[in-house]
Amino acid sequence: MSKYKVIKDTREQDGWFFSEYDRCEGMEVGTLHTGDYTLKGFEDVVCVERKASVSEIATNLGKKKKAFYNEMERMKDFHFRYMLLEFSASDVIDYPLSLLSDEERKLYESYKAGEVNRLPDFKRFKIVEQTRITGKYLVKSLMEISIRYDINVIFCDNKNNAFLICNSIFKRLNDLFREGSDDKGNRPNR
Repeated sequence: MSKYKVIKDTREQDGWFFSEYDRCEGMEVGTLHTGDYTLKGFEDVVCVERKASVSEIATNLGKKKKAFYNEMERMKDFHFRYMLLEFSASDVIDYPLSLLSDEERKLYESYKAGEVNRLPDFKRFKIVEQTRITGKYLVKSLMEISIRYDINVIFCDNKNNAFLICNSIFKRLNDLFREGSDDKGNRPNR
């Protein structure tokens, strides 16, 4: 069975690490024009965009909207395109309250109900108070991206699950790409 190598973009911070195991030959770091990860030899076909937090996607769909949609437009050039989210659909739907712990959320709700006079001076409370973006807007935007740009948007719940899903995608794509190639892994002309 043919092995594959992952390319991680140089700008990707605190991302996934693909070591050599099973059918993976490991990872190299390189400059990708679009996305955060791809398969070596298939850089023009596979694009994986990683989002580490609901705050990151909120920023992408808020302050950095133009640049983010430009990237989504560039992703249309890839046949296989994925956006892997290291958080749950509930985190998005409940945004910005999802930034708070259960205890903080109860305190915040008491504050909003007038039962508590003021909130502690925590950055999370300030973000919740100041944000204009709602979970409803984020869900709408993610679904529009999925439909308009034909991007597979996958809620993975956490970083480890997102890595495992990405690796599974790469294995399946590698198998698909290697079907019909010769014994040395050379592909027929595309």
